[in-house]
Amino acid sequence: MKVLTRLPLLLVYGVLIAPHLLAAQGTAADFARAEGLRDTYKGVIVGAVDQTAWIDSTPRFWYRRSTKAGSEFMIADAETKLKRTAFDHGRLASALTAALHRPVDSLALPFTTIAFADREQAVIVTVDTTRLRCVLADYRCAPAPQRGRGGGGGVGGGLYGARQADDSAPKTSPDGKWEALIRNYNVYLRPVASAQGTLLSTDGSEANYYTQRSITWSPDSRRVAAFRVRPGYQRIVHFVESSPDDQLQPKHSERLYNKPGDVLDQAQPVLFDVATRRQTTVDNALFPNAYDVSALAWRRDGTALTFEYNQRGHQVYRVIEIDAANGKTRAVIDEQSPTFFEYSAKKYRYDLVDGKEIIWMSERDGWNHLYLYDGITGKVKRQITKGPWVVRGVDKVDTAAKQVWFRASGMERGDPYLVSNYRIDLDGTSLTRISDDDAMHGVTYSPDMKYFVDSWSKVDVPGGFVLHRTSDRTVLMDVERTDASALYATGWKAPEVFV
Repeated sequence: MKVLTRLPLLLVYGVLIAPHLLAAQGTAADFARAEGLRDTYKGVIVGAVDQTAWIDSTPRFWYRRSTKAGSEFMIADAETKLKRTAFDHGRLASALTAALHRPVDSLALPFTTIAFADREQAVIVTVDTTRLRCVLADYRCAPAPQRGRGGGGGVGGGLYGARQADDSAPKTSPDGKWEALIRNYNVYLRPVASAQGTLLSTDGSEANYYTQRSITWSPDSRRVAAFRVRPGYQRIVHFVESSPDDQLQPKHSERLYNKPGDVLDQAQPVLFDVATRRQTTVDNALFPNAYDVSALAWRRDGTALTFEYNQRGHQVYRVIEIDAANGKTRAVIDEQSPTFFEYSAKKYRYDLVDGKEIIWMSERDGWNHLYLYDGITGKVKRQITKGPWVVRGVDKVDTAAKQVWFRASGMERGDPYLVSNYRIDLDGTSLTRISDDDAMHGVTYSPDMKYFVDSWSKVDVPGGFVLHRTSDRTVLMDVERTDASALYATGWKAPEVFV
């Protein structure tokens, strides 16, 4: 009876609220006004900088700024205090039109970042997935070599999309005498420029194979290390595109997509001695249930190598060191949390003196901070930064001066979300603020740290792009100042900051 009496009440409630739901959907005029917002606010912000980078080891930097008509790339010189357009935007657009076989607008070039080459006589850009090198003398663009995808020889992390093809290039030893490669799922060694060699392993198979990408040589060329990988479950998810643009009938596609609980790829480090051909399989007691592991990295003295282990569930994260002589492992850093270790946005590691000391980022005291580890004992020597505020990232470690340059939020009074830049000694003293305005800062240092540019703003204040001298933080040049007068003229009101 109770269920029956509730049903009519629910139906009455649904009827009562239905007109209000329909009214809340808006009218045709509401949708037309929303669709026109892009045109209303197009070009109303002038001089806002969204990308910048220093050019090689020069005192020059490029940046992209907004204009009334679109955007343009500029170059500025920290020493001469002069700025100019980075190239002829019209000629480059014409060159790209010819190379891409489609129209390119000079006021809306189809990329946001650039890289100079040949002493700034050429510029390299990436349009969608096409990488092009454009010579600025005659404005001709041609395909440029694709950059490596990065990631080294790490394994795991789940499969999303298509499985990455393994590297095919042999790995040459540092002394230039040997090449290591994969043959029939095993590690194969041969002299450089020779077709004949020998198998270092024989335990590789289609279901438990060595990967070319993971092969790494010790600096003294005495040893080779690689991951032997037992592949996980390759779950395939199917998609149907009901209304494709290029045909009437639906399209089917599929991609790999691991789900929670699926078996992931599992990696086993294996060491090989070149002289004796001895194989040492590393015990996985310290990394039994990996979500992923990072690439193998040798110490400079060749006595050990390290990798990072991220356990499934992300409650255990270890930096593991392998003794090259016997394959024994130890956890140099053992980060364990009952909740979650933030391995993507809040992880930082920097090895000092070939791993004898390590700078490590952790939230273990409730705030994201930097710690100095003793790489020999695995103990924390000291907490470098501390307090009720968070480190947002590290810009540079100056090993000579024993200093860390970093970004942080919440150290200053006011808005705890604003990011400022700081410097601190490795012993936790001499904390110095670099960006000293109450705003959100995006600082980029020159390669020699002599200068820095600061793109700053607030949610209710148009910002600027300023060049500073690092030593005393003196302003050398107001490179750009954001002009938002046209925005305010539309009737737009800035968000109100409140506590």
